Amino acid sequence: MQRVAVLDGSPWLTAQLLRSGLVSSVSLFLFLCAWHWRVAGGLTLATGGALALLLVLYLLYGHLFAVSIARFFSNTVGLPFQLLAGYVVLNTLLFLLALCSPLGLGLDLAVLSLVGAAGAFAVHKRMPYRGSGAQARANDAWAPWLAILVGGVGATIWCGDIQAPLQVQDGMTVFQVWPDVYIHLREISVFAQSHGLHSIHDIKLAGGPAPLYHFASYLSAAAISAVGGASAMQAYAGFQLPFGILLVGLAAYCLAGSLLSRRAGVAAAAAVVLLPDGFLQGFANRYLSYYFLSQVNLGMLYGIACAALAWLFVLDGCRRGKLATVVLGYGFLAVCLLYKAHIFVANSYLLMMCPILFFTPLRLRWRLVLAIMGTLLFMAVVAVSQTNPRVPVLRLDGSGISAYLVQLLQDYDPGILKSFFDRVLLREAHAKPVQLLYVLGLLSLSTFGLWMLALPAALAAARKKVALPLLWFPLLVVANYLVMAVGLASDSRGVGTPDELLNRPLVWAYFVTAAWSAGLLCHVLADPHTGSDRRQRMRLRGLLAVAMLAAAAVSTLVSAPGLQTFPSRGFATFATSNAVPACLVDAAAFLRTHSAPDDVVHDAGGDARFVLTALSERQLYVGAVGFGGTNREQLARRDDMLRFTRLPDTAQVLQFAAARGIGWFLAHPGTALDWPPALSRQPAFSCGGFRLYRFTDAIQAAPYRQSLPT
Repeated sequence: MQRVAVLDGSPWLTAQLLRSGLVSSVSLFLFLCAWHWRVAGGLTLATGGALALLLVLYLLYGHLFAVSIARFFSNTVGLPFQLLAGYVVLNTLLFLLALCSPLGLGLDLAVLSLVGAAGAFAVHKRMPYRGSGAQARANDAWAPWLAILVGGVGATIWCGDIQAPLQVQDGMTVFQVWPDVYIHLREISVFAQSHGLHSIHDIKLAGGPAPLYHFASYLSAAAISAVGGASAMQAYAGFQLPFGILLVGLAAYCLAGSLLSRRAGVAAAAAVVLLPDGFLQGFANRYLSYYFLSQVNLGMLYGIACAALAWLFVLDGCRRGKLATVVLGYGFLAVCLLYKAHIFVANSYLLMMCPILFFTPLRLRWRLVLAIMGTLLFMAVVAVSQTNPRVPVLRLDGSGISAYLVQLLQDYDPGILKSFFDRVLLREAHAKPVQLLYVLGLLSLSTFGLWMLALPAALAAARKKVALPLLWFPLLVVANYLVMAVGLASDSRGVGTPDELLNRPLVWAYFVTAAWSAGLLCHVLADPHTGSDRRQRMRLRGLLAVAMLAAAAVSTLVSAPGLQTFPSRGFATFATSNAVPACLVDAAAFLRTHSAPDDVVHDAGGDARFVLTALSERQLYVGAVGFGGTNREQLARRDDMLRFTRLPDTAQVLQFAAARGIGWFLAHPGTALDWPPALSRQPAFSCGGFRLYRFTDAIQAAPYRQSLPT
């Protein structure tokens, strides 16, 4: 009878099951297993156990976090908040522990498991506040589960290519993902094999210090590799990317659900993980596409999750006059710096000013004083940061827009928009204010698409039903994005691409615009306290549901394939932009299975795309490119390695490799070796002209080994 009651929608029993979190947790675990199964072609017990352990720890740490902040913040949106906060807390602690601990990632995770279990035992009688009134009614109990379902479905849609990552065509292995994937894979394996900061090297230079940046997002994937035995590719394609999209959906749900309503939260989640972005709506510029940029720079997804929590706490604290909640939001913004610096920069000034503008107890004169002091403090911090060469140029002088605009015009797909903006911005002469309007129109249309119409409509409809800070929030975010895109200087320091700070904040701005537009519209149209009759509300809800399902169907059938290609920049297909010789892939696989994790490899071709180091999960002695900046040591090693292939004596070859700690050497087709035939003709692995030589025995037998620089 209970089974029939659940299937028939018994309000009490269904609500109890959904509210317990069991259905949501099981659904999420099944999604995680299905993604890995699709990538790897199977699921081992160890990998399944690693996924289950991480999920349990996320929920456990989320529970402990909710208990610890219950005095000044109440979780009214259920398990998704617990999962989202738990991920950020656990993953950040794991990242910090990986930098400090010599134990290795597996034992680090065990330590955090014991700490979490002890914390759960200590607070087992203290339960986090679960909400009251309309938020806790039985007819809203479906919302947390539906938010997880929406996020899981959206992640599956947008990761359709990468979850079948390898295709073999005419002796080439085609990776169906953006070429930056090899950097992601190598960073996953770096942390999976790490034993403290001293063991984390520059990806292109053995022994070189790693320029730690937005690496925190790799830790959970690295844990799956270290504990579950998954390869870096399996951890990336089966977990890191789809889980990041899921987290963004949950972030939208928690943000809108906490500040508006649970139903609004579900609509917000659907908007950011199911509905097409501006590019997929037909506004023709992939470089302004939310889905494209957030996937090829997947740290963006995790940065959005941190920023959403920061804004949730700050807006809630401003609305209720809770200073402690505001401070908590600032803490999550600081954590955001570990996941994606662009998201941190795009939010730092706005988040600092938000309490000054909207904190309830403040009087006007104090708002003015604090606004001036806050602005001066922000300018001082920026000035100090510019003394560090690893910080990109942060100068608001408008000098970057010209080059950025030329790039955007080149990136447009052929069509009406490209012709129009080429004409009005390049071929016609207009006054500067008119040119500025055209530039703002270009950025707004191609970034937000139809959401630029939905947002004003949503704000107008909700103006009498929502507090002032919640109405200003999306407008401030959009304005901040446009100011950065038009006003910032290009980065001349080579930290990243010159236009990164002009371009990347669009991902956060789009997230807020889409989530808030859908959330506000749902909050107004589906609010049971509105004056409309029940039948009218049901029609409106049905219309919204049909529209979302139709858009999701279009996304599934049309938009997902080839998402990470870029035809206007020469990456028309994965076969043309990311094909690797199958024998090179086989050589990397051989190296991964026949070498130790701390073995060092040198690629005669310089491993310019980081294919060998990524797929073998082994450290390069020296790489050919300057990712993260080229230094003298890198140039010296590259020159030194030219001598290696010309050594005529076996003893010299072995001594050379041993002195530098080079355990493996990969020769490419056409690589000339002057070594004695007895050595050059006996590689450990050979395929299609690729030859992999092993020198680990020489290293172990050497009386000394040259120290690598640190």
